[in-house]
Amino acid sequence: MGYLTDGITIVDDQGFHGGRVVSVRAEHADKVIQCYVSGALVAWSKPSQGAVEFILTESLPSDLLLLVAVEPSDAERNYWSDAMSADLARANRICVQTPQLALAHMPGDVWNVYADDQLMHTQAFFPGGRGVGGYGMGYGGAYGFDAACARGYGANFGRGEYGFDCEMLTWTSEPMPPGVYTIAVQAVSACGNESPVSTSDVTITGYARPASELTVDSYDPADGRLEFSYTKSEDIN
Repeated sequence: MGYLTDGITIVDDQGFHGGRVVSVRAEHADKVIQCYVSGALVAWSKPSQGAVEFILTESLPSDLLLLVAVEPSDAERNYWSDAMSADLARANRICVQTPQLALAHMPGDVWNVYADDQLMHTQAFFPGGRGVGGYGMGYGGAYGFDAACARGYGANFGRGEYGFDCEMLTWTSEPMPPGVYTIAVQAVSACGNESPVSTSDVTITGYARPASELTVDSYDPADGRLEFSYTKSEDIN
């Protein structure tokens, strides 16, 4: 019994007229990933090749989303109260996005995301050449990178090079405590060429984490004097 909140990463969260679709990567191959929406356990699924997708038909953008990993035998058990009592102050996440542009990147290029100089996420721009599109499907033999099965004029018009509504590479962090984080993004080609690093400082604000480890050190029944100690919040100086 028990639950885990680490090792679970939201890689995409897309809204549609009936709700939202949340795509998740999970490191827990032997666990079940539960999905809570504002306190309600609405879905659970076992990862397939490290991936899980939840279609949430009644979720609003303002709802609080919580993902936890549990044993398969506990899939229907609601851990919301236990998990949120520990993680409520860590419910803030950082979302980073970069446009998937065929004229700017080639198959084999990868996208790296860093937080405070630590590599957090690596993703191919066009894994296996998938998603690279040109003017049409095989138009003129090959316009751009549109091989026989690539998306072309009918699927990609108005995206990327034709506008700003291209698909986005997305990384969403795990819940993080209040603080200032330096986020850096860099593209690296298949030949090892590195793009300039794009950086931005992201500030997470919220309620301070509570004090912990409250311990009664002594009690004098004669005068009612009670002495105790605790570990102060990391977010309060």
